[in-house]
Amino acid sequence: MVNSLLVVHDRAAGRVLEAWLAANGSPASERFTAALDRRRSITIVSRDVAASISGSTYFRGTALSPEHGAIAFGVDGWLQLPRPLDEHGVAGEFLTASWDRRRVRIRHDVFGSAALLHTSGPGFVAASDSLLVLDDLRAAFGLRSTQHREALLARSVLNSHAAQQLSPDTYIREIDWVPAAQGLEIGLGLRLSVQVDGTPLAARIVDGASDPVQTLRSAAAFIAGSTAALAGVPGWWTDLQLSGGYDSRVILAGALRSGAIDGIHVSAANKVASQAEDYRVASLLAERWGFPLNAPPVAGEPVDYRMNPATIWASSLLGIYDRVMPWTSERKLPQEFTLTGLGAGVLKGGWGWTDIDGIVADLDLPPERLAPFRSQIATGIRAIGADPSWSDASELQYAGYRNGLHGAGHIGMHMTGVRLLQQLPLAVVGHVRSDGLPPRERRESAAFDDRVRGITDLLALLHREVALMPYEGEGRSLDPERLDRRLQELGGALGDDELAPVQLLGSPDAVPAGPAVLGDEIAKRRGFDIELTAEAIVPAAEGALEAIADDTVREVYRELIAHAQWKLTKKGLPPHHAGYSTPRSLGLLLFAR
Repeated sequence: MVNSLLVVHDRAAGRVLEAWLAANGSPASERFTAALDRRRSITIVSRDVAASISGSTYFRGTALSPEHGAIAFGVDGWLQLPRPLDEHGVAGEFLTASWDRRRVRIRHDVFGSAALLHTSGPGFVAASDSLLVLDDLRAAFGLRSTQHREALLARSVLNSHAAQQLSPDTYIREIDWVPAAQGLEIGLGLRLSVQVDGTPLAARIVDGASDPVQTLRSAAAFIAGSTAALAGVPGWWTDLQLSGGYDSRVILAGALRSGAIDGIHVSAANKVASQAEDYRVASLLAERWGFPLNAPPVAGEPVDYRMNPATIWASSLLGIYDRVMPWTSERKLPQEFTLTGLGAGVLKGGWGWTDIDGIVADLDLPPERLAPFRSQIATGIRAIGADPSWSDASELQYAGYRNGLHGAGHIGMHMTGVRLLQQLPLAVVGHVRSDGLPPRERRESAAFDDRVRGITDLLALLHREVALMPYEGEGRSLDPERLDRRLQELGGALGDDELAPVQLLGSPDAVPAGPAVLGDEIAKRRGFDIELTAEAIVPAAEGALEAIADDTVREVYRELIAHAQWKLTKKGLPPHHAGYSTPRSLGLLLFAR
């Protein structure tokens, strides 16, 4: 990134901010300042920032609003969405701010795909999608950044629960995470104030009213209509990343149902051994419906941001989501929509539909690591308005943290990814109780249906034949008779009259892409300008160990570095496929000032 840094400041803090930006080479094209009142201003830093400003509104990214049958690009598209608009409830990948003489409001998409963190000090409040940038800003003001012992120990666990933000706590005590579905309100009173506002995500999901059948039909129609709309944008390349499972196949079914498949490029990864079976099944689908798989991309001028991928990672995903990406600073197709099945977890879940005891039950960890992990999970669940004892607590935690960030690693390079399964109404359907009791009554013992069925329901509604094709993995094929019975329960296949067109608001050309200079320069100065190889990553991480203040944390991360070295050298995996220990080890450079 840094895709967005927003600072509300008085005059004295503004002078410090200005000097810090200048020292880090932030160009004028990436800086915008507007007066808020006689004493305060807002400064926004992001690439080509003027393209994301309209009056007193900043918006960068892409918004999905199934409710309005629309996808909005850039600030003009955002402002064209019908008002009044529940700004906290819109899906997609975006950061937005609006301001007047009384307050500044900052929002991100409902599932938190675009990270949002904040910190404050004398005369300023700052929000950003970058932990590193906020930490460096604090240092510029002479403010302390304290290592968060519990968060660091919790994030040392090598499973998907700990592979991304767990709660409002970050690696640094003075920098807080804003949970999904919520935002910031900065008050411009006698003193600057900041508070998290908005209805918590769990309340939106658990207490949301839903007609499951109609919701599934509407969601399927939006998927089909969106594929048709995106495939028809002149000059843009729509890439569907297909696997051998259910989720991305729903998007394929939507493209076939809408007749958009000829305008969509379908790709399937086959770079490491674990992807071979996925690729085989994707090839079967391509052969059956006659679309090319991994066809050469269209001609276009690639864009190279001429930055080290490690510095892009450090100013974007460090401490937020544990995967080392991007692979390169070059975008071969600058005008590209990426379609994936990621986001399906809002409906089917991902962590076993259990309470907090079930989450930690099979972990073989010493108490000094298990207790912080459990505590952070509980803190995160409560922060999104749920209770750790609920029987779907794991899936509300998944929806609030993992679901948005998983698959959002590309945001540092572009913000035109489209996850059509990531719809709030589908999350509501996923958490409807099957025992008939009110949403919150004895939810610790609530029963839920098999939620994978929700994904296969979408498949059946969109394209029965696609639903019945072979899948990767044992026991995943669908029985034709059972599928037909279920389709009858759903009211039959989606009719032509239900395929209303999806409107594209604004222009994707107006969504600036690429990281800002600010984050790159900070990452270079902080030691992240290294090769993404074992020979560079491991010594850098080992050199940062002594900066860890707590003895237990230091020893735990020494073990993580050894694990990363084993993955990178003994197993020979590239950093992008080497699991969670590699990014966590490299992230220790955050503390090595």
